[in-house]
Amino acid sequence: MSALVLSRDATPAEDAFARVRSAAAEHGGTAPQPSRPGAQRARRPHARLVAAPVPPLVEEAAGPAHPVPETVAARVAVLRASDRSLVLDADDDDPRPVPDGDPAAVARAIALASLEVLSGRRSVAQLARWLTPGVFESLQVRAGLTQRVLGTTGGSRAPVLRRARSCRVGSHVLEATVVADDGSRVRAVALRLEGHRGAWRVTALEIG
Repeated sequence: MSALVLSRDATPAEDAFARVRSAAAEHGGTAPQPSRPGAQRARRPHARLVAAPVPPLVEEAAGPAHPVPETVAARVAVLRASDRSLVLDADDDDPRPVPDGDPAAVARAIALASLEVLSGRRSVAQLARWLTPGVFESLQVRAGLTQRVLGTTGGSRAPVLRRARSCRVGSHVLEATVVADDGSRVRAVALRLEGHRGAWRVTALEIG
């Protein structure tokens, strides 16, 4: 056994390492060395592969696309409104009386009057008794928007009837189409009249 020689000037830590080295030498091993700052071997950077994210599934609508008009004037050129609330409420009345008057003539008059409302020549309130609430409100809003965008053309001539066709769908229902010239262009109007409490009311209106 080798003698362990300790230095008198050694610190307690150095004495401890000296004892470890002596014990390792007796067993044929190697004593661990004290760690020093920066003595540890730096780790080499490495990269690992990551799976690419799966793109979200986007469903495509089938059928023809409906393009949006490019100008505001083109957007307000078409009016589509439908409201059958009053007629549905009156379905319980059996039998319903057939309204008086020729519905084809009523359809032509309302179509021309609706064009006058859009041009600012007529107030929409004058058609209140002939339109269901939903159709009345839609025509009122569209008339205000049209006049703000295109301006009031009340000085132009009143629309002139070019062609009119009507079809009886039932004893209380009539559908009609009207083509009229308002002075600046030719416009088409389609409407549906249904009987309500002895009078004809417009439940659907489309102006192109």
